Amino acid sequence: MVARFLLIAVLAGLPLLNACDRRSSDAKRLEVWTLALSPYFDDYLTGVFGAFEAEHPGTEVVWVDVPFDAINRKLVAAAAAGRAPDVVNLSDRDFARVAALGGLADLDPLLADGVVERYLPGAVRGLRLNGGLRALPWYLTTQVRMANAATLARGGLTPDTLANDWTGLRDQARAYHEETGGFLFSVPLGETSELPMMLLSEGIRPFRETPDGLVADLTREEVAGYVSAWVDLYREGALPRAAATRDHTHLVEGYQKGEIALIQTGSNMLGRIRDAAPDVYGETVVKPGVTGRLQRSHIAAMVVGVSGRSEHPEEAAALAAFLTSPASQTGLSKQSGVLPSTPASLDDPYFAFPEGASDDPEARLTEARATSAASLRTAVAFTPAMETWPELRRAFNEGIKRALLGGEPTAGVLASIEAEWNRILAAARPVGPDALPPASRVPRPLGGGVGSSVSVPTPQGAWHPVPAAGLVLPEAA
Repeated sequence: MVARFLLIAVLAGLPLLNACDRRSSDAKRLEVWTLALSPYFDDYLTGVFGAFEAEHPGTEVVWVDVPFDAINRKLVAAAAAGRAPDVVNLSDRDFARVAALGGLADLDPLLADGVVERYLPGAVRGLRLNGGLRALPWYLTTQVRMANAATLARGGLTPDTLANDWTGLRDQARAYHEETGGFLFSVPLGETSELPMMLLSEGIRPFRETPDGLVADLTREEVAGYVSAWVDLYREGALPRAAATRDHTHLVEGYQKGEIALIQTGSNMLGRIRDAAPDVYGETVVKPGVTGRLQRSHIAAMVVGVSGRSEHPEEAAALAAFLTSPASQTGLSKQSGVLPSTPASLDDPYFAFPEGASDDPEARLTEARATSAASLRTAVAFTPAMETWPELRRAFNEGIKRALLGGEPTAGVLASIEAEWNRILAAARPVGPDALPPASRVPRPLGGGVGSSVSVPTPQGAWHPVPAAGLVLPEAA
């Protein structure tokens, strides 16, 4: 409770003992915290901050890089010292909790006209909380399908005959297992379960609207039937045990070992597969990601917000906008391989499909990146803009494991989770349906572009960490 109070205090601006003024010069000092970007991107970020200072005379940017797993501890320590960063980088996993504490300023009155419009609508929507825009989207992750053509052939499938939607792929997984005894694919169902986001991607909302706000509705036939179908698939043995016991990290591991024929992951993982399993890489075909009925990819995001305690909120908002501008994001993408949250960046030739066929392995990686980037324009964050979402997800993870691993009836488990969700929701600020991602369907384009496949030849010779790049990516889950 003490730590929670301190975090609220430092971010929301409550008075603390020894909270003296840390500015010692006439310059407006802006402290910005990023997550796990140093030392890999020191030159890039010092260049961005230097350019901001040049455009805003009288400002001084002080950059502090924080380890990914230390951000909450560091914020509490800052509270104890009476210090708060003016600008803070958060994962979307932590964003709603910090914003719900009142720790992030409303950016709507602080930003210049037209700034919000330069971001992808699907990336901005989930950052509106408690009546205000609490952060700007920075770099993103979305998913593509990677399929091993040789492993698919054992079950009579090809990359072109794979279903594009989860329901169709679920049916194919059952048939593939019956034919080969192996696994077509895996998906996290228990640990960091993707089922809540999969429901939303189908346009199935596990909530019901009431005059007092959203309440849980997990026992509704449509919801229960969808979840039960996945639990049944696991119980039949058509998914590996890791689907219930491991998070997303088991996907690439299993694919590299040839244990599963298909994975849904970020396009940046293709380089890791190339280096770790060149034979598998040589058989890999990349396609647009599997979607629900809405045919929208899911966005996971790193975001940038302004502390509610900043002494220079307008300048801090300008710095957040500068850091996440199209020019800045294009530069970061080219250095790191991440995806930007600005359509103008996506127009850069870096994200274009190469012209003509090529056997160059690097050109094939370019095609994979273009496939991923092309889905962003209609993608959406299937993470509700709810302060309780992290707690709701934890409750779902803990409960659904009882059905997956303990053999409890799925209906009873969902009833138990529903009761826990309603307890959590009742203790929090009421939210309405606007907190949920849109349920509108986007048709899948026909022909080339995002629908094009990528055949990757054998080379000559990771909210998860990617050691080669040194960048912590938001989880596309």
